Amino acid sequence: MANIFKRPPQAPPNFNHTPASVLAGTRSILENTRKLQDEIVANIRPEDATFNNVLLPLAEDENHTIATRKLFKFFSSTSPSEELRDASNLHEALVSDFDSQTLMREDLFQLVDAVFHRKENLDAESQFYLDQTYRAFLDNGLGIGDGNDRRRFTEIQTELRELRVAYLKSLNKTSGIWLTTQELDGLPKDSLASLKVGIEENAGKVWLPYKKPHFEHAIRFVRSGTTRQQIYIGHDNRCLDNVPRLKRTILLRDEAARLRGYPNHAEAKIEQNMSKSTEFVNDFINDLREGLTPIAKIELDKLMSLKRADIENMHIADTTGTDSEEIARFYHWDYGYYSNLDKVQTHSFNEKKFSEYFSLQTSLAGMMSTFSHLFGLQFCEISSQDFAEFGRDHVMTWHPDVTVFSVWEDVSNGGDFLGYLYLDLFPRDHKYNHAGHYNLRPGFTTPSGDRQYPASALVMNLLKPLPNQPSLLKHNDARSLFHELGHAIHSQATRARYAVFHGTYARDFGEIPSIMLENWWWTPSVIKDLSCHYSYLSDAYLKNWKEAQPESTIKRPPQKLDDETILNLMKSQHSNTALATLKQCHLAKFDMTIHSPTTREEVEGMNLSELWNKINSEVTMMEGTENVGGGWEWGHGSARFRAVIGSYDATYYAYPLGKAYAQDLFVSAFAKDPMSREAGMRFRRAVLEPGGTRNGMDLLTSFLGRKPDTVARYKELSLI
Repeated sequence: MANIFKRPPQAPPNFNHTPASVLAGTRSILENTRKLQDEIVANIRPEDATFNNVLLPLAEDENHTIATRKLFKFFSSTSPSEELRDASNLHEALVSDFDSQTLMREDLFQLVDAVFHRKENLDAESQFYLDQTYRAFLDNGLGIGDGNDRRRFTEIQTELRELRVAYLKSLNKTSGIWLTTQELDGLPKDSLASLKVGIEENAGKVWLPYKKPHFEHAIRFVRSGTTRQQIYIGHDNRCLDNVPRLKRTILLRDEAARLRGYPNHAEAKIEQNMSKSTEFVNDFINDLREGLTPIAKIELDKLMSLKRADIENMHIADTTGTDSEEIARFYHWDYGYYSNLDKVQTHSFNEKKFSEYFSLQTSLAGMMSTFSHLFGLQFCEISSQDFAEFGRDHVMTWHPDVTVFSVWEDVSNGGDFLGYLYLDLFPRDHKYNHAGHYNLRPGFTTPSGDRQYPASALVMNLLKPLPNQPSLLKHNDARSLFHELGHAIHSQATRARYAVFHGTYARDFGEIPSIMLENWWWTPSVIKDLSCHYSYLSDAYLKNWKEAQPESTIKRPPQKLDDETILNLMKSQHSNTALATLKQCHLAKFDMTIHSPTTREEVEGMNLSELWNKINSEVTMMEGTENVGGGWEWGHGSARFRAVIGSYDATYYAYPLGKAYAQDLFVSAFAKDPMSREAGMRFRRAVLEPGGTRNGMDLLTSFLGRKPDTVARYKELSLI
């Protein structure tokens, strides 16, 4: 990671927008695109239609407007201004309506249809663009013969968009719970210190937000089962208004699929994915579940033993019921805590000690260095002084917490500029509350060879630094950062002619490269290189560490993480992996169940909260409060299931399947030498650079020399 500023050949996005400029900009690009569509239809007859006079002008217009669209949409997830978030949501509504109208234009489709059936000799990416555009018209209503049904389909798309915006807005609301520090006993000191202290009626308490990382840390470290239950159930019930929204959404998706001639929404969606069929997806989920269940039962028995011993040591009745009832049950809010305790007792892995070696600043620099070596990249942080080079009217970021990097080819690859990367890593009110990667400005190459350079953002929720202590990453935080950086690398590496193919296209392919890159977080040499005890970063941090020790005679830890701790981490890698994977199977099975009913009546009769909790209990073998008086609607987890309301509907299986294919990639190409530059560059050229310009299965097959399979993952899970 370099600190010497080099001026890129293209300025970064400008974040100087206001609600008025967002709406004016939206209307301007939509009006210009509509004018272009009208001109094409007015001047070209179907018998004269070609790719160059119909599709190419549309693609070039999309190239030059997609960045504005994505940037304006991004504000709804990140802007601290309510007015700008509202304008962003209105922008999305206007764009969605416009796109629906475009894809219902029979006059425009007649031209696209003529080009599609002309069978011109096109380059591969242009042919793929034509195929996807033709399919988009059919998928969005023009494949429906009856005019009334078409109009109904358009109405459905409008309502679905409104439901999605409302669902996500509810998810991003600030919510949490007031608790005493005694109730939060066990929470790491840095996590506790980051919480807001109550006053007046909440004096003596702290506010625990339901955002990452606060929720996850509490579920993993708080000793009291009663407190964990409060937090877990509160988190599951924080978006009750989303329960009817999701029900309405799946009803509308089902109706839309049937209007298009599909038996259900899953059949319509998966046909466009790499996996192609619901039969393949359901078989994969069921086979994985059946194979893992016997192993998971053994893991669960061990965690139950830990819980029994823990409660007996505390000599208290914890949560609902008596000691005997409590000891006999294993709840969803027990898993994180006792899984962590298992790592401590079985593998001597101390997460709190471990995190002291992984400050955000050193970990991020180390991760970037790892990816730089593998893929021939260079990251350069841009300071506010450097940013002045772009002019006084150029606003650097959307929030003061955000940092910016320029990304370049390294010297051996020619040193050319690649793009911009933004990091928005800390929680705040009304911000997207998970971890994600956003393309702000997709890259593309013009026919003359000129580049529009990409810009993308990692949006996460990690603990903010304290006055005398840096942000310290728990193990899962660091893994997640590796994962999201993997998406960013994919974005920077992509070389596409058409911006729509920048990054990934098929949803069940998109997670595979990032999941594979998580493997470097399990590589001992990488962990060693990344580690640095925070007390060595500054005199103030050293003083803080000394003051936190119970005795002044305690020896300062070594600067680098010791080999024994790294070995213990390696031993814990597959601790309770079967249970963790079954939790993914629960989400994938719920997603497929609600989107693949056999009849319309089946989806109408679905009780989503009951279905969520029943599948969760059946698949993971853990309980909620259904057996101690809570009933099957004790929690409403489906109301916070972001993936299913967004673009991963009927596609959540992409995570467990992606893990399987990613393991195949890693074992085949990197296991013998994880730091092989040759393998890294081959992966970059074969898998990352094409972006979405080709079918994902073709990319994986090209890299492996065969189709990917699940063998490596099943071996890792001890299934074969």
